[in-house]
Amino acid sequence: MAMEIRKDFLSLAVPDITSAEKKEVMEALDSGWISVGPKVREFEKQFAEYHNVKHAVSTSSCTTALFLAAKVLGIGKGDYVIIPTITWQSTANIVEQLDATPLFCDVNRDTLNIKAEDVENYIRQYGEKVKAIIPVHHSGLPADIDKFTEISQSHNIPLIYDAAHAVFSSYDNKPVGQFGDMSCFSFYATKNLTTGDGGMITTNNDELAELCRIWSYHGLPKDSWKRYSAENASPHVQCVVPGYKFNLTDMQAALGLAQMKRKEELLAKRNELVEYYNDLFKDTDWIQRPVFKTEKGQYGNHVYVIKIIDEDVDRDILMQELRKFNIGTNLHFYPVHKNIYYENKYPDVKLPESEWLMNRILSIPLCTKYSREDLEYTSECLEHIYRNRSAHSKILV
Repeated sequence: MAMEIRKDFLSLAVPDITSAEKKEVMEALDSGWISVGPKVREFEKQFAEYHNVKHAVSTSSCTTALFLAAKVLGIGKGDYVIIPTITWQSTANIVEQLDATPLFCDVNRDTLNIKAEDVENYIRQYGEKVKAIIPVHHSGLPADIDKFTEISQSHNIPLIYDAAHAVFSSYDNKPVGQFGDMSCFSFYATKNLTTGDGGMITTNNDELAELCRIWSYHGLPKDSWKRYSAENASPHVQCVVPGYKFNLTDMQAALGLAQMKRKEELLAKRNELVEYYNDLFKDTDWIQRPVFKTEKGQYGNHVYVIKIIDEDVDRDILMQELRKFNIGTNLHFYPVHKNIYYENKYPDVKLPESEWLMNRILSIPLCTKYSREDLEYTSECLEHIYRNRSAHSKILV
């Protein structure tokens, strides 16, 4: 029986923007402060309070947040940084950009989070050359924070958490931004909280916070708000380090402030949809549902990543077939060590779990703008394609 194809495209995710966000942005535009100004500082303040930390330093992206976090720890040539391979390329790229070496770890097949035993093996192998560990909270599901805290403290190795997916995630009933030396968040268009693009570093370390601020804004000890506002007029300031231009703007922060006010609503909707997906797939034996919580970790459900466990199904063909039904999909994530640049530079890296997941994981539509009917349509299309063997590997005879 043929499936009726929906007319509008069901993207993987779309931003959830309401009149509240538009109002905040118009306030910023009308104020005359559209770059770094009072809304940036208020957004940082609210974000820090939410995560119960002393400092939140806004940036232009999570990538620049990760770069700054590693930079202010002094990571450079000859240093090693431990990361998982199932992550966005930025986690590895920032290590390379600092002329250090990424040590790729495998992940646990169920949670997609970094394997602690691989981390410990690298520390035994490289010792004091390991200058940082960057676990990723994949899909927002917190890594084993207790274990990594123990590793960090016993070996005196700084911890930077890549929390790009984890704005509303918690561990042991505490927001994840208060763990490690620093945590780095993303506010990209489709994230749980969006500013269009942008990022944030959270930390309780006064020195690291100040260094992140200075390096993020031209190496100046005062940003434009501190230099030019009526309250702080002091334009005569010189760079103290050769910094970057990695700041957030007031227009972006305006979006963030409105989204912070909606945080309970946004999180509740995501959790509801994930639970509904879980129910829809509970009897689907060719699909493995994602782990969305552990004993201590609960997440904000940034993406819904299924695993295609029937190995006769070609995941890439399945994506093409879903596109015919006007359904968008994505991969979170293709192993970084198998990307062209990294495979050429580090050809000996072999990580079996990640290399199995490479062809099995698939992110399907999830965002707060979607309805249960959208999820039902996705589930029905997946079952239709499977039942008709449209995505099964072709057998040549």
